[in-house]
Amino acid sequence: MSQERSRRWHDALRASPQQIDPLSWITRPWVSLSFAFLSLVYGMTATVLIWPVSERPWLDVCGVLFVFAACLWVQIATRPLRPQFRPARAIGPLVLALIGLAFSTVASMASAVPVHNWWAPVGMGLVIATFAPYATLPQIFTYGGVLTVCTGFAAWPAFIGRDDPWTGLSTVVIACSSVVVGTVATGFFSFKVVYATQRLLGRAGLPIAEDDALREAAAQRAEITTIARLGSRVAPFLERVADAGVVTEADRALAGQLARRLRSDLVTQANRSWLDSLALGGRIYVVDPDNRADSMNAAQRAALRGLLLAVMDDPATDSGSLFIELRGQEDGSTAVAMSIDINLPEGRRVMMIAPYYVALKATVNEISWDPVHDLLRFRVPPGKRW
Repeated sequence: MSQERSRRWHDALRASPQQIDPLSWITRPWVSLSFAFLSLVYGMTATVLIWPVSERPWLDVCGVLFVFAACLWVQIATRPLRPQFRPARAIGPLVLALIGLAFSTVASMASAVPVHNWWAPVGMGLVIATFAPYATLPQIFTYGGVLTVCTGFAAWPAFIGRDDPWTGLSTVVIACSSVVVGTVATGFFSFKVVYATQRLLGRAGLPIAEDDALREAAAQRAEITTIARLGSRVAPFLERVADAGVVTEADRALAGQLARRLRSDLVTQANRSWLDSLALGGRIYVVDPDNRADSMNAAQRAALRGLLLAVMDDPATDSGSLFIELRGQEDGSTAVAMSIDINLPEGRRVMMIAPYYVALKATVNEISWDPVHDLLRFRVPPGKRW
């Protein structure tokens, strides 16, 4: 395994699908809700089927409702504009799932239902599946390990000691198998999505020599244009003085005025960042008092420039409605906020922004998109070359 592949594997273990690409994860809003209703339908169906042979079926009903609530908790906690779903926020759903498991365990202790028809392990597996878009692989295995161990302990008083043909170990293995399968499948899915997306983002964000050459050529053209514009003011004056052969007081006053204008233009040109130059067209407002835009590398500039040009060239964008602000932070990084006012439906707006969002994701930190206020935020790392 190459060093580059090892690094990608290591990075994929530390990110969730939501973290690696929160904008274009189209199915994300429906994952938890889908598994929530699946757990409700499956649990209630299994409870109805075992109702005649169970002395406490209402406890199973309560258990199903708690498992359903656990999945629904994840759905509510991951709605747009909510904080990122972290391990501390997974405690609530896991506790609800364990309460549901406890209700089902008590119901099974007075039931003749065999362990292979027990619905609770499948419910625990579905709870793990709801974490797929929001948890890293180690987190998924941790959640799955907790529910697997608890399911194994729950199977002991509920099914061990019956006249079933299985040994105690076999009974525990049967009970835990659904949770293990759900955990492994969820972990593999999450890791595969993150790993594949990181490869795409890595290719999208690699700074290439051609981009550096083009940027250098553009800077040279801008410098030549500035010199030509300044020369067009000075050359006629020098020609007139040379033809006259005499420098008058009026010529001295005009020379001083031209010198002040030239100095002002040169200072302005030197202090203008590439982002300020892009804003000369008048459709974008830039607030960058410290010229933080110049600290961005080629990949970051290319991604941000592409997004700005795409938005400015779209006729649905109102003139002067694009606002971007860059502020330095205490740790040396640069916080960037960009407000976009686009008269497009949400789906078309997301599709227009998504390619540039993905490219930026590979080069900046803490990127987020607020669809309610059309606000894009990210942080440029301090002195880090991607």
